[in-house]
Amino acid sequence: MSYIGRGVDNISNVEKLDNITFDGGTTYALTKSSVAYTPSSSNCILLSIDGIVQQGNFSVSTTNIVFDWSPTSSNTCDWILHIGVGLISTPADSSVTASKLGSLAVTGAKLNTDVISAQTELAVAPADADEFMVSDGGVLKRIDYSLIKGGDNTPAFAVTQTSAGTTVSNDTETKVTWDTETFDTDSAFASDRFTVPSGADGKYFFTGVVPIYFFDDDDKYLLISIYKNGSAITTGRSETNNAKRAHASVSSILDLSATDYVELYVSHTSGTEVTQYDSKSFFGGFKLAGV
Repeated sequence: MSYIGRGVDNISNVEKLDNITFDGGTTYALTKSSVAYTPSSSNCILLSIDGIVQQGNFSVSTTNIVFDWSPTSSNTCDWILHIGVGLISTPADSSVTASKLGSLAVTGAKLNTDVISAQTELAVAPADADEFMVSDGGVLKRIDYSLIKGGDNTPAFAVTQTSAGTTVSNDTETKVTWDTETFDTDSAFASDRFTVPSGADGKYFFTGVVPIYFFDDDDKYLLISIYKNGSAITTGRSETNNAKRAHASVSSILDLSATDYVELYVSHTSGTEVTQYDSKSFFGGFKLAGV
């Protein structure tokens, strides 16, 4: 019996096993490069004995081939081929390319794995190194959460005056002093000023409130200013009422870089020296996230 058809050496995913030396028995070990070899099934084996292709007259058991007859030492094994799993049920490694897939062949159901379908809940905020998948101009890429989370409005601070207030001379810009920190997330507030830490450049919101009581007359003005690097940026003004009191506030958004500093100043037109009212004054600010 001989084999007629396409050359077996041209069949994809075919492996050549070591030839067998017969001794009159029925069971022989299958090896490849002298290493025990386990075939997928007897139907995957083709071998030639004395120039005749054999098929259907043997079985396989783990790494052995078992003949239905007993080849003698005078019989010669010409070759043994294993027609691999790529032709039976499992594609060979790296054999399936994008061009082999239909345009709608990969469905959501086929991707229903723990990785793709998110079956496991993340019940806390993602870690900075957690990754998301995005399409960048049609190219699928991954991105760390730290790059898209948008920040958390820090650095941030808030201070108040709870003891003796700042004394302010007439028509004199005077920096307000503070004795109590409500919070200071980055330890950036010191010596009555907020200084932008290294790496914290951005846009910041600031607000301040200062009351001064007991002016010597009404129709006087209290001015409160936000200073950046020693210069006034934004000023709020309040006129005294009949009780000779004034309560001024100011807010501003500033574009700041590292080492820039911000302070709060007040002045007035009372004609005499007055004192900031303690426990009612406030100064605070924070970085705007995602701007």
